[in-house]
Amino acid sequence: MTSRRFIGQKEELENLFRRYGIGGEISFHALAYHYFARYSERLDNIPNTTVEKWQRAHQKIENDLRIFLFLDELVSNDPEGHKLSEWYQFFVGRRFREASGKFFTPKPVASMMAHMLPVKQQAVIMDPTCGSSTFLMEAAQVWGERDCILVANDIELSLVELSMLTLNLATSSQHEKHFVCGDIYSPPEELLSWYGRVDYILANPPFSLRIGYEQFGSPLFSSGYRNSDALFIDIALKLLRPGGRLVCLLPHSIIANKEFLTFRTIVEKSWTVLGVICLPEGVFHLSAGTTTRADIVVLEKNKTSVSPVVRKHVFASVPSVGIRLNSNDADSTPNYLESVLNAPEVREAFGI
Repeated sequence: MTSRRFIGQKEELENLFRRYGIGGEISFHALAYHYFARYSERLDNIPNTTVEKWQRAHQKIENDLRIFLFLDELVSNDPEGHKLSEWYQFFVGRRFREASGKFFTPKPVASMMAHMLPVKQQAVIMDPTCGSSTFLMEAAQVWGERDCILVANDIELSLVELSMLTLNLATSSQHEKHFVCGDIYSPPEELLSWYGRVDYILANPPFSLRIGYEQFGSPLFSSGYRNSDALFIDIALKLLRPGGRLVCLLPHSIIANKEFLTFRTIVEKSWTVLGVICLPEGVFHLSAGTTTRADIVVLEKNKTSVSPVVRKHVFASVPSVGIRLNSNDADSTPNYLESVLNAPEVREAFGI
């Protein structure tokens, strides 16, 4: 489906819903229930309270044959739910971004980040700020039919529910799935139960939100870096097993600016830096309306009982990542992350 046609479908569905006074999250609930009704055999682990909430929204429009048939066409053409993330952003995205400081990661970037993980059986792969679970879906593609455990957490219940839809529709039954709704900066017991058990974390954490408190003695927080980026790195350290890997997006300023020198020094006491890949400006511009620049950071949690090993490092910069960076870009642009990951020295450094 072309992007122009999809934009037209968004506008048409929005106008149809408006006839019944439906907008925002209620619109998404109605659409989500149509997915559930069509593919219920793959969505049987979604809580009844969530399904009932979606159904109440759907009941407002289900007697309108035009809307019903329109939804039927949309859902039948998307059996793996790949469009759900875009629908969520369309109906709920502005409130989501303003409240959380988070931006959905473009699929080509998420895919390449998932390929930075060495594949092994029964790996526990987590996204603590999962959004629509794009990272976990891409990791599931990398793992194929191999067994793995996917753990999706978000503070926003609607995003956890979105993840239930996307992961159950798009991933193999070989992949065990867990869904948690919790604040990583004030974690509930269910989230604490994963501490020290995770092999890999893939994430795009909230960028540069001011955090006023922490509960576990964060070294970065104690050193004056009282923002979401710093706390996220120390939380990831708690979640990962020794030798576990974090592949995440961080603001470019943390990587490049002199004011973060102490930040980087503290990180290197607990982590081995395997790589930093600088992304071009505009990665989030068209999807989220922000010019914030981000870099991919690949860190490995040190094994305290083992002497440090000299490792190869990857430092790279790419001019494009397979998506339009501004309204003047061509519809199709190369993803130079693929070239970076195909280089033998990079594969060796990442162990992939």
